[in-house]
Amino acid sequence: MRRRLTTLFVDIAGSTRLVVRHPPETMLGVVQCFAELVTGIALRHRGRVKDFEGDGVLLYFESTVDAAEAALAIHAALDRERCVAGCGGGPDATVRMSLTLGEVAVGAVGPSVNLGARLLKVVPPGGIAAGAEVIAALESEAPELAGRFRLLDPAFEVPGADGVTLAVYALEEPDRIVA
Repeated sequence: MRRRLTTLFVDIAGSTRLVVRHPPETMLGVVQCFAELVTGIALRHRGRVKDFEGDGVLLYFESTVDAAEAALAIHAALDRERCVAGCGGGPDATVRMSLTLGEVAVGAVGPSVNLGARLLKVVPPGGIAAGAEVIAALESEAPELAGRFRLLDPAFEVPGADGVTLAVYALEEPDRIVA
């Protein structure tokens, strides 16, 4: 079944560096803490967990506003909790997030899911990237949320997509988020 959904990828930034520097049990605790925090917030914002991919979580939302609000809430929660105290003193886990909107074959994949994975590399750790379709949806449904994003790249060339470009936005001043 095909549906138009907003996807939210949440991925631990620099996880390879963390894995190399910390015992496996510590990292397992960090990833589990991170996954519980992210999924709990997503579920409270009417999201669904599609998949856990290594140190990342892929979420689906019917509403773009719910997805953007979940991303902001996750960011704020991670700023407060850092997945350290709740993980027995594990290392600080910073995340990157991406929001995309498009047709998805539920239970499988779609172009917006693939794009979301690519957008994770566009923003620095702690950042939230959003595709132009997400911003357009937010402008009509929640202009105040749309206003929190700035144009990062008007013609981002999607790696591996044979010259496909799109406008990419990033959350402005992500370090000033208050939940």
